[in-house]
Amino acid sequence: MPLILSLICSTLFFLAVGDQPTSQPTSQSTSQPTTAPSPLTPAPQQEPYFKLLQVDRAWEITRGSPDCLVGVIDTGFDFFHPALYGRLEPGYFADGVYHTDFVTMDSHGTAVTSIIIAHNVAPDGMVGFAPACRAIGACSGMPEHALARMQQEFFDEHPDATIQDWQMQMVQRAGDLQTFGQTWIDYITRTTAEAIRYLVDHNARVINISAFLPEHLLGRYPDFARRLDDAFDYAIEKDVVMVIGAGNTATLVSGYPGDKDTVLVVGACLLDGQRWETTVERRGMSIKQGSCLGPRLSVMAPMDQLLIARLHEKGFYDVEDTPMGRQDAEYDGQYDVTPFGATSMATPIVTSLAALVRSLRPDLSAREVIDLIKKGAVDMGEPGFDELTGHGRIDFLKTLELARAHPAK
Repeated sequence: MPLILSLICSTLFFLAVGDQPTSQPTSQSTSQPTTAPSPLTPAPQQEPYFKLLQVDRAWEITRGSPDCLVGVIDTGFDFFHPALYGRLEPGYFADGVYHTDFVTMDSHGTAVTSIIIAHNVAPDGMVGFAPACRAIGACSGMPEHALARMQQEFFDEHPDATIQDWQMQMVQRAGDLQTFGQTWIDYITRTTAEAIRYLVDHNARVINISAFLPEHLLGRYPDFARRLDDAFDYAIEKDVVMVIGAGNTATLVSGYPGDKDTVLVVGACLLDGQRWETTVERRGMSIKQGSCLGPRLSVMAPMDQLLIARLHEKGFYDVEDTPMGRQDAEYDGQYDVTPFGATSMATPIVTSLAALVRSLRPDLSAREVIDLIKKGAVDMGEPGFDELTGHGRIDFLKTLELARAHPAK
């Protein structure tokens, strides 16, 4: 049963329970300009972030450099979104999987990338935290998602069923679930490893993986885990800053790829300074969500009420058949505010800071960049490092000031 439940909780690529917003993004009306703003103007909804993290003052030092290429690994992207077009270039596309444009495939990567490099080109638009940098997308696509299809068919046939009913169904199909789990971990590790190597070889200086990649889960399949470890080692040897999500199961995680000096593991906090943890109700079951904790946790970033880019075409939202089955979601504009973006959305904020440091000081090593981000963090929780909040919440201004003052080699 533990393996079955862990696979259920890890089934979507890069996503554990809660690794996307806990509900569909909810529009929030605010007063907006009637004409398109300057491309580097934050939206009103972004002002709490810019104030708390001192982004405005940090931008007086640098908004980034087009020479700093940020790699983003995800299932797919809306390359033609107005806020990203011409700034997000296509790169790696995994073979042997589907690359179909639909909401679940492309929304996660689009939101993540918009947080980093979006330009504000619409009255209701947004700007990324490192808007002068460029990004390259690595699309891992998706194989046939047998579990999602089984779940969709089950709830279509049993609309009043609970999550416990679904889990009992899975217990009865333990063999199918075991096969799916192995296939899925194979897919995750293969495509992520290939994407990392591709991005490194195409001059990415920072790589964002808004993913849950815990050793305790991947370690069930040592050969698959090894190729992911080898890819991280390759990126580290090539002096690339790796930034990954801590995960959203509110559990202790002892290990991730790489080590504490070479990979930033990002936790999620709230704008009010609290570590993110909550319980949601889904089909009669209470599910605990929250930022994972542990000795490898590096820093925290807020992710509540965060403005993101959504897929810009209605056709993404209503698709009769996909690798996951039918997709039917409501289109409600090109931008929205996520109630809770979880560690997936906290991660690109930290990636943006790493990109600004590398833009300002391209002479610094990846290890030095990571160390400066930790030293520039505002302490949370217990004094100093702790496993609940790492080294604290990132601060753009303090980190860039430390980077500017860091001795040249």
